[in-house]
Amino acid sequence: MNDGFKTAFVLPDYYKEKALKKWGRFYDRFQKLVFLPWGGEDSFRRRCVDFASPTEGDQVLDVCCGTGTLTSRIAQRLGPDGQVIGVDLSGYMLDVARGKTRNVLVTFEKAGAENLPFVSGRFDMCFLSFALHEMPKQARQNTLRETRRILRSGGRLFIVDYSLPAGILAELAIRAFVRLVEGEAVCKMLLEGSLLREVEESGLNIKRRELICSGMTQLIEAINP
Repeated sequence: MNDGFKTAFVLPDYYKEKALKKWGRFYDRFQKLVFLPWGGEDSFRRRCVDFASPTEGDQVLDVCCGTGTLTSRIAQRLGPDGQVIGVDLSGYMLDVARGKTRNVLVTFEKAGAENLPFVSGRFDMCFLSFALHEMPKQARQNTLRETRRILRSGGRLFIVDYSLPAGILAELAIRAFVRLVEGEAVCKMLLEGSLLREVEESGLNIKRRELICSGMTQLIEAINP
């Protein structure tokens, strides 16, 4: 659902941007619609930021930031001494994000999640929101290792992504939604439950996990030792 988008790792740059621009025109409206049953997108994004609890002065990176909705919510918590940078592959999405955050201290840069243009240990906190499920397995592993690299020792990675709920009706609903919107490969990753294992294999230590949206979404906090 974020700018990881299915084309981002398999198509030439021109076609990536063309597909993302077409998708990006509907992205924010789609997000508002999806989160209506759980109080709307604003409520959902606030809950994600509350889970992470950024503090004034933190240096934060939002990877695959899309149109910057979450990025701007993070910035509001950081105060004048903090900094949040949003990175994304889509120039179109970043243009939308800049237009939405003119009154907020946010920086946006075009970059891929597997090769972040920052020195090691720069950030206190990193976010990956609805991005990892879009990537092939190798790209997910590369991204997790790269986010660990740019985090300081003791820095925290926060992941927001799909989860498979316990209830039968909720499980059927998320399976149907994922197959319709994301595709069979994403559904396979969800059913295998491989995300937590891959986070730990990257060298990060999982500290917390919380299920929200009727168990269909998981919030994960992982620590860079």
